[in-house]
Amino acid sequence: MKQWHKLALIASMVLAISSWVIAIFFWDKLPQIIPTHFGISGMPDDWQNKSILWAFMLPAIQTLMVVMFGFLYWKPQYSDIPTTMWIMTMEKSIKDHAFSMIRTMLAGTSLWIGLLLTYMVYMMNESALNKNIGMNPWLMLVLVGSMLLWLIWWTIKVYRATKEAMATQPKNK
Repeated sequence: MKQWHKLALIASMVLAISSWVIAIFFWDKLPQIIPTHFGISGMPDDWQNKSILWAFMLPAIQTLMVVMFGFLYWKPQYSDIPTTMWIMTMEKSIKDHAFSMIRTMLAGTSLWIGLLLTYMVYMMNESALNKNIGMNPWLMLVLVGSMLLWLIWWTIKVYRATKEAMATQPKNK
């Protein structure tokens, strides 16, 4: 495991734990009506009655995603990108290189999602306490946009490397 992969996955776990701590910390302080959706301006535009479901949904989703990304990191052949089928047919050295690139993509994506969801959990709770506070739309745009660019970049990179490797492999007759 590459050192930065380990750090990214650990940071993702720490962010998930932080989301739970934030949600638990705010639980007793939350009013009976809490924000559950934020519009393009970053301000809450949908509210629901306070419940365990709404207060802890994002930390639960985040935890599930950390577990999922951890599993996919160890078993990249189960990631659902088109090149995974091709990779399984390649010789070991090429397959290992492709899986290494997929692991880089997964570790980075896990970190981006952790940052995004932890921010959302915190701002959801802050918005419940102070109706004049919302999420920063520019920060949300940067987080989501950066994550999408990361995913697109690595998907294309894995695809190209796999396609080139397939072109250089001898054909079976």
